[in-house]
Amino acid sequence: MMVWQWLLVSCLFLVLPLRAGDVLMSSSAKTRFVVIGDMPYTDAEYALLEQPDGALAKAIRAVDPPVLIHLGDFKKGRLSCSDELLQDHYRQIAFLNPHKTVYTPGDNDWTDCDRFTLSGRYDELERLSFLRQLFFHLDPWQLTKHISGLTRQEGFVENVRWRINQVVFVTLHIPGTNNGRREILRSNLDDALNEADFRDQSNKQWLNQLFLAADTAQAVVIAFHADIFDFDYEKPACTPGNRTDCDGYRMLRDEIKHHAAQFKKPVLVVHGDTPAYCFHQPYAVIPNLWRLNAPGDYKYIDASQIIFDPDNENMPFVVTGLLDRKSAPEVCNDDIFSLSDSSVFTFLGNL
Repeated sequence: MMVWQWLLVSCLFLVLPLRAGDVLMSSSAKTRFVVIGDMPYTDAEYALLEQPDGALAKAIRAVDPPVLIHLGDFKKGRLSCSDELLQDHYRQIAFLNPHKTVYTPGDNDWTDCDRFTLSGRYDELERLSFLRQLFFHLDPWQLTKHISGLTRQEGFVENVRWRINQVVFVTLHIPGTNNGRREILRSNLDDALNEADFRDQSNKQWLNQLFLAADTAQAVVIAFHADIFDFDYEKPACTPGNRTDCDGYRMLRDEIKHHAAQFKKPVLVVHGDTPAYCFHQPYAVIPNLWRLNAPGDYKYIDASQIIFDPDNENMPFVVTGLLDRKSAPEVCNDDIFSLSDSSVFTFLGNL
């Protein structure tokens, strides 16, 4: 009798839909996604991303990731930020991974649109407003439509959060040019610095909400544009009394370090902005914090596939190129001339 009872219970476990048990199954599920940024800077890179024949466009389509993150700088800084150019690059990004793409702005996309070297110069705050309308408010191609559970930060539309399996993702709007605090050439200076202060506070609040939401998660991924690890050690954090002669990233860098140390589970920071393509642990005292400086920026023309494996305690994140299939280098090298051969010719051909 006991044997039959045991068999009956076993069969029930096999046929009943899993509910609480779903957590057990998903806890060991690998999570993958793709990141790209700091491109296209050249006509050759534009062709790589253009449907249907671009090599990178094909590679992304073949992987069909649950999410593609574009880390900003979808144009080189020397190109004018016209409506037509921004609209065209928005279209190209939208078709790379339709309805499953998250974009976070870079400095080339708005803060640098007032450079003296540009043939058509713009007020950077006006370009930021246009960018927000195009990518986040109007968004005619619906970039994030099929990303389940995606949430936008109230009052700061470009910051988003979503979850895949047991990994919680967020984007933060952190552009280059010292977080938008340097080279303010056409906008009203106080208005631009007020926008930077508001952006800092919004990002700080979004980080706090991220780690509250990730309490039961196994890992966190934080994506933004600027290389916050490339900074002047002599500069203090920006304050209401010092808004320009300061390190525009120190506060956010310290916040990320603090939260990661408290979280104790794997945290991956993904950014672009500088050419030092690398993947490593930046702080020995925070061994659960990883950093990927994504490919792009003339130096290494590729996208990165990232896989999170919760069962691999020593190396929970694996980063490989979509085109070259190689692991990301561990050493960060900013030298633009230490390139692969194909990248050298692309770079030299566009000087």
